[in-house]
Order: sequence, then structure tokens, then C-alpha cells
Amino acid sequence: MPEGHTLHRLAAQVNAVFSGSPWRVSSPQGRFAAGALRLDAEVPRHAEAWGKHLFVHLDTRIWHVHLGLYGAFSFRGDSSFAAPPSIGAPRAWTAELRPRYDDDGWLIPEPPQGAVRARVQARHGWADLRGPATCAVLEPGEHALILARLGPDPLRQAPDTSATAERERFLENLARRRMSIAAALMEQAVIAGVGNIYRAESLFLESIAPETPSNELSASRAAALWDRLSQQLRTGVREGLIRTLRTEGDRRHWVYQHQGTACLRCGELIAARELQGRRLYWCPGCQLR
Repeated sequence: MPEGHTLHRLAAQVNAVFSGSPWRVSSPQGRFAAGALRLDAEVPRHAEAWGKHLFVHLDTRIWHVHLGLYGAFSFRGDSSFAAPPSIGAPRAWTAELRPRYDDDGWLIPEPPQGAVRARVQARHGWADLRGPATCAVLEPGEHALILARLGPDPLRQAPDTSATAERERFLENLARRRMSIAAALMEQAVIAGVGNIYRAESLFLESIAPETPSNELSASRAAALWDRLSQQLRTGVREGLIRTLRTEGDRRHWVYQHQGTACLRCGELIAARELQGRRLYWCPGCQLR
């Protein structure tokens, strides 16, 4: 599942190619036909991410997308439509585009390939949304209810700040929970945007045992964990991938998916187990309670 940095990159991309001008919205698959009618010919004002959620704001409505495990946006357009091929779950790229335009000067999009839930088109390009967990049109009150259920998002705080309201909310959320810190980091009501890779890598780098009860983590260690996650997520936004290990070679992570191999710090074998349906990775030597 895409983690929070991907959604913030996606919001920036939507702003770059769609915001401020009318768009055309359709649902080739048909499952979002009613929603597409409510968005079509409107002007998207701005897009933003909160954790793993994308919100595109129009005058009176909000388009809400949660990519889930398989969702992705693929982008296509002419030379003035600057966009990556895909954001979200990996998608295959198609052949080179040969631009053609309609009588109004809009680029004519290619026929949709696969189950395209929503197609949004600007004058010089388009984006296809496939496989999202959520694709809905919200009223402002519904949007507010979703935000109320989400924890703080490290990417929504000002960069290079120390004590922030967002970090304080995170510390308060942990202090109220007895669940393990490994489970808590995957709760979007505790902290928004963290997924399996950032969980494993942040706990390892902060030498925190994953089974530590959240409310037993000291304020200083919880704050350090927030700062670590903030730094990792910002690096992910900047680089477009999750890389927490900076050494020569292709290895990107300290412990994630390296079970059974020697820890690069202490030599203990990296362990893995299932926790609430997701694979947890840690080093028994470095991450002692």
C-alpha cells in the first residue's frame, strides 16, 4: 500500500497539472459514473494529502481518493503536460503518445485500458485512476468527519520544526494506548501516513522493541520516533521512494524484508512475524526492551 509520501507527491502532481482550470471527468468503468457527473466541467481548486488520503477541493465539493493496496493514477499528455507515468501501485507504461486534438484544442485521450474508475482530463493531458479502495465525492461535512478520525500527519507540519502541535498529538495518542508501538504506528488514528516499511525502519533506527506498549514509551523516545518518521517521510517525498539505508549497493532498508540475514549493526539475525495481518520486521539484538 502506498505510504504517506506517495500521496503528498500525488497531491503536488494534481495541483501542477489540473488545479485552476476546468477539467473533464468520466468513469469508463462505470462504477464512479454518478460521482464523475458531479465533478465534470468543474474547476479543481487545490489538492492536498492527509496521511494516505487524497482530497481534491472544488468550489463546494471534495473528491476523496484512497489508493489502498492496488490503486494508482497513471498520467499521459503532450509535451506541455509534465507528469510521471504512474503514482501509486506500479503500472505498465504504454507506447509513445502521438497527440491529436479536438476542435476546442483539447488533447484527445487514448481509449481507456483496463478498469479505469475515473478519468480526469485537462487541455493537454489526462490521468486515469485504477483500483482505488475509495473514490467518492464528499460534501464539506463528510470531509470534516474523515479528518476527525485521522491522526497527525508529519508531512503537514512545517519542516525543520521541533515542538509542534502535530508531534504533541502523536505523543498524547501513544500515551492513551496500551497496544504495542508496532501496532500503534499502523493505526491511522494515531499517526497518518505511516505504513509497513516506515514502521519497521523507524523502530529499528530508534532501537525500540516493537512489542513495547505505546503508553510505556517515554516522551523523549516518542518524540524522537516522530522526528525520525518526519525525516523519513520528507526524504520519501523528495526522492519518490523509500530508502532508509545509505550504503553502496542496491539495498535500501535496514530490516524490512531482510529476515534471516545478519543485522548490519549487531550481527543478529533479523526476525519477522505476522502482526494484525501485516509482516513485522525487527532486529532482536538492536531492539531490546
